[in-house]
Amino acid sequence: MRVAFFGLLLLLVSPLPAQTAYSPEQPGYHADQLALAQHCLDNALYSEARKLAAASLAAMPDRAREITKACEDKQDVHTASAWGAYLDRREALQRKRADAAFADQHAENQVLALDPDHAKAREAAGDKWLDGMGWLSAANHERLSPLAQRLATAPEKADREATWDKPWLLVGERFTLVTDLPYSRALKYARLLERFDAIFFELLGDVIPRRNQPNVVYCCKNAADFVIFSQQLDLAQEETSAGLHFGSHGIVLLNAERCDFVGKRNKAPDNLARTLYHECAHRLVEIGLRGRRGGFGSYELATTGEHAWIVESIAIVFEDLKIEKKGYKLTGLEAQRKYTITKYWKGKEAKLPTLEPVLKQGFTAFATAEPVSGAEKYAIAGTVGWYCLFVKKDQYRAAYLGLLVDYYRLDTRTRNFEQRFGVKLADFEAEWREWALKQG
Repeated sequence: MRVAFFGLLLLLVSPLPAQTAYSPEQPGYHADQLALAQHCLDNALYSEARKLAAASLAAMPDRAREITKACEDKQDVHTASAWGAYLDRREALQRKRADAAFADQHAENQVLALDPDHAKAREAAGDKWLDGMGWLSAANHERLSPLAQRLATAPEKADREATWDKPWLLVGERFTLVTDLPYSRALKYARLLERFDAIFFELLGDVIPRRNQPNVVYCCKNAADFVIFSQQLDLAQEETSAGLHFGSHGIVLLNAERCDFVGKRNKAPDNLARTLYHECAHRLVEIGLRGRRGGFGSYELATTGEHAWIVESIAIVFEDLKIEKKGYKLTGLEAQRKYTITKYWKGKEAKLPTLEPVLKQGFTAFATAEPVSGAEKYAIAGTVGWYCLFVKKDQYRAAYLGLLVDYYRLDTRTRNFEQRFGVKLADFEAEWREWALKQG
């Protein structure tokens, strides 16, 4: 039953085809595109306005040049309200295009590539909606809907054991947890997820908008199940992997057995919670800054040529979040990074890695052990993020979050480090280095 269950899950999380039925040759396409560019111009999202105008330059040159000229010498002002409103309008435009494609009797998969939630196309394909999970195949809906339990009314004890044939399916306001963990642990982490979401947006909600999409976390009790699940999702993991965020599928997958093993070895009180926060931070950032591009669109991030460090940086910052019965604590550099600092960088003459070779790496290069180890890269990313967000927030917070937005926009090369942060990289590195070494 284990493998069969994972196979069925693919029907609800597989990425959609990349075809676009509504093409730039169809009437109204470029007028709509430039109307969206005008909205960006009106809301100080100048980089996005320029990008949209450039895409319609050949078709409507006068209007496109007018918008481009109005954006000259202006810097973006990224706010959650402005970016969220832009995503709302962009997704509404995609729905309009999807409606046109559906009316023209294009294949359902082409319609869904434009609007993954197009109700008529989903229903025509036999799918059904389940709150907290999204659109499911009819077979999955029939099997999983009786298992769905609202977190707010979930009992404190359960009268059965969970299996992957009949897992716990706890639906919160912001996250849904699907797991075969013991019920007490399932309830604990489902509740932590809701509080994590609130804390995340308390700290970053002025720049990163909340997006109302199903956020599903699959947490496997056993490492073997985790491996099977990852293989079914075409991103095979080893049993030593703790978890990951599948942007293309819009889910988080966790290996509780590995998390618990590493936690015990490192004397971390709740390493599963740490991994949960890390991967769910990735989820909230991606849906908040990319919106409903969906499916294969997420693979665009693998083409980025620089600043991939910032993707891990924002997630590392939240790893050591301490959620207590009342309130929470952000403790800064946690044990792993302190260990790295002590091991590699300790002392007045410490050979702290220089930032430029790491910051200039794109997605593929950052995943390697060059020019420094992966542990050191994560230490760099985490400390730079913490330094910008909390230590020197008046100077660097806006620039850091602006770079994060631009990374998910696939636009990191328009401005260099000094233009973004208002300081030369060498000078930033000198002050960061002095602070980072004190943390060891």
